[in-house]
Amino acid sequence: MAAQENEDKREFPGVTFVVPLDAFRREAVKSATGATAVVDSNDIYTRIHEAKAAAKTAEDAESLSALEVLGQISTYHFAPDDRIEPFRPLAIMQGRRSPIPTDLLSDQIVILAELVPDIGHHAFRARVADVCWLLNKKDAGSGLWAVAAYVQCVRLVLSGDAKFDFDESDAASVPAAEYLTRATIIARSMGWKRSEFDPLRQIIADVSQHALDADDGWGFIHIGPINLSNHVWEFAQTAQAAKILAASAKLVGDHPARRSLWELAGRAYLSTKEIENSNRCLIEAAETYVADADARQDSAAVQVHFLNDAIQALRPIPGTADRRRALQDRLNAIQPRILDEMSSFSHESDITDLVDAVEAEVRGRTLPQVVRALLMCEKSPDPEKLRQGALKAKHSSLADLFSTTVSDKQGRTRFIAPGRDLNAPPDENQVRFLMNRNDSIRRSFVVSGKINPIRRALREEHSVSVDALLPIMRASPFVPPHHEYTFAIGAAKFIGGDELEAAHLVLPQLENSLRHILSLSGVETNRINQDGTQEEAMLSRLLGDFREPLLQIMPAALIQEIDLLFNFRGGPAIRHELAHGKMTDGEFWSADVTYSIWLVLHIVVLPTLRFWDDVATEMTHRGRR
Repeated sequence: MAAQENEDKREFPGVTFVVPLDAFRREAVKSATGATAVVDSNDIYTRIHEAKAAAKTAEDAESLSALEVLGQISTYHFAPDDRIEPFRPLAIMQGRRSPIPTDLLSDQIVILAELVPDIGHHAFRARVADVCWLLNKKDAGSGLWAVAAYVQCVRLVLSGDAKFDFDESDAASVPAAEYLTRATIIARSMGWKRSEFDPLRQIIADVSQHALDADDGWGFIHIGPINLSNHVWEFAQTAQAAKILAASAKLVGDHPARRSLWELAGRAYLSTKEIENSNRCLIEAAETYVADADARQDSAAVQVHFLNDAIQALRPIPGTADRRRALQDRLNAIQPRILDEMSSFSHESDITDLVDAVEAEVRGRTLPQVVRALLMCEKSPDPEKLRQGALKAKHSSLADLFSTTVSDKQGRTRFIAPGRDLNAPPDENQVRFLMNRNDSIRRSFVVSGKINPIRRALREEHSVSVDALLPIMRASPFVPPHHEYTFAIGAAKFIGGDELEAAHLVLPQLENSLRHILSLSGVETNRINQDGTQEEAMLSRLLGDFREPLLQIMPAALIQEIDLLFNFRGGPAIRHELAHGKMTDGEFWSADVTYSIWLVLHIVVLPTLRFWDDVATEMTHRGRR
């Protein structure tokens, strides 16, 4: 990949040598980057890719070099709300990555800045100008070009003269919100009150009014926070619009949308110091959790999850004590039913049509379908079968007569698996060691044969944002309140192939999530020490003292996988190695770490399968198509 030192010392235009301005002004390049009726990134990526193929066939080396530079820029993953790194690598695999802006030579950036006014494709002009400004904040001209181009993209869609990718014609859609979010970040860095940014403020106001007039609640969920955070409308006007849309007949039954709008209204009133109005809106938002619980009479676990969310949302609001007590009483009455719902976590789902010929089968499907396929692409092995396989191997190998030592990176002994005693019952530590060793082959196959191909298809065909993954985290009882963003960011990093960041975000959550689902079931995992302090159960104790309650909630196969991967010192010992900073850079891309992150996210998604259609609908609303 462009940022890595390749063994063949291949030259990369723009990275290892500068492509002159004249090459970018050749007809083949101008044609590829000309204006179209589509103002989005997938469109320009496709056009540049096709133009590169044509230039290669025509042996047009100058055009090809210029298109290679522009092609790199077209692959950047857009993260508009990230002030530091708005353009990230599209993929990270095995410590290698696809291109990022800082790969480009500084002299190449100067040439690209000169090229910006000649780029006809509005979305690509915005991207190239943004990259130039990002790498040289003194280049005010590129910053102004970027903001103007982002605004023009949304303006063209609002007027009906253009569309975003995938035939998206709504100016209050996710792509529009992404462009305007990035434009406001640039504008605020350069001076928000500059007259050059009047069109930006105007398009935010126009799109907000468009969403309100069209009774488009989800559209206002996208544009309203941009309006509010930049004070384009008066705060009270934003609050009133959010309240009107929250009460719309279109959103009856769409509790996540109503919740988002009531929360937006509450924040807007809070900005005007209207505390009572803000609290009233936040109470309405909290009540949408209760409505979610009312809609899930088929699942006690999900009802308890949403009721707990409602209680937590009401807690900081004065005057809600009676309502919280009533909800707590209802939660307590439902809790005993959770133990009868092992199926919430052991839900069987036939996704053969998605995982057969893995990568080919997931291509062309919707984002929710492919995310579900990824997180449901494997079942945990049956504990008894795995144990019998270990015992069979144990009795057929001469090597197992001798003890096996497991050492850490410093050569210190971490675990000793005792050798086989022919005259004694099997040693449990050796059996677990063999179970893990045998299962590591399966885990490696799952990573290379299922997880990686599906992730590759996701990255190439979908723009996977944190917002698009949030509905899964918010719907899952496995995710504690106020941990949803952590899980969603970790999941996005995992899909992008960045195991190093994903591991640090997702894996430490496992222990707390196990305590959380036990708490939802009415099981207290804290203990009071002699000095009066309270101590939470760590993973080893959860899997020991609280194994029976866990077995009432989760299938034994899942608990065994958690034990062998995270807790057992004769296995990968993921928890210990990560928590104590012992993992080396390369180990984060090992099959065991990749599988461990997948396993935690797999557990997250399992209880949402009962109402996956609703989750998928919200994912579609919050993400790109």
